[in-house]
Amino acid sequence: MAKIVNGMSFITGGIAALAIVAAAIIITEGVVVRKLFGVSTIWQIEASVYLLMYACFVGAALAQMHDHHLNVDLVIIHLNPRTKEMTLIIVSILSCIICGVIAWYAWPMWHEAFLRNDHSESLWGPPLWIPYFFLPFGMSLLFLQYIVHITNKIKLLNRKAFSEEVTPSELKDVELRKTDRK
Repeated sequence: MAKIVNGMSFITGGIAALAIVAAAIIITEGVVVRKLFGVSTIWQIEASVYLLMYACFVGAALAQMHDHHLNVDLVIIHLNPRTKEMTLIIVSILSCIICGVIAWYAWPMWHEAFLRNDHSESLWGPPLWIPYFFLPFGMSLLFLQYIVHITNKIKLLNRKAFSEEVTPSELKDVELRKTDRK
């Protein structure tokens, strides 16, 4: 299961990165067209918002897969390593539950919009089931990614394979260098 979830997270995360680039290009194109030709278009803002929604909700699973979510570690850096790992597992379980609840309630919202064939009230009027799909799909994928994460953390905790050195999590991927001050 972990390979499938990680593979889906990797693919959808890559698409999320492309969605951010596409949103930036669309917004830039809209500004250029409006300034150079004085023409206002009806689809750019809405399309870029939908692309950014995708990047946010569906791309979150890739961030979780690499453990790159924003962490506030003011308290846990002062805990011993085993307690720190247990605390992170508890926080991950709570986050997993929240994602599951959001997904549980968002799937019916998407399904109703799909069945009713709801459309945006803008002049462009794209079907709303497309952006409504991003929330339940993204939260479901994030839920599954948390399950994989929690399982891995528990395995490491049972094998006592966690780091004995306590470091702030925001610096774990940054190489620190000593600088000479004169």
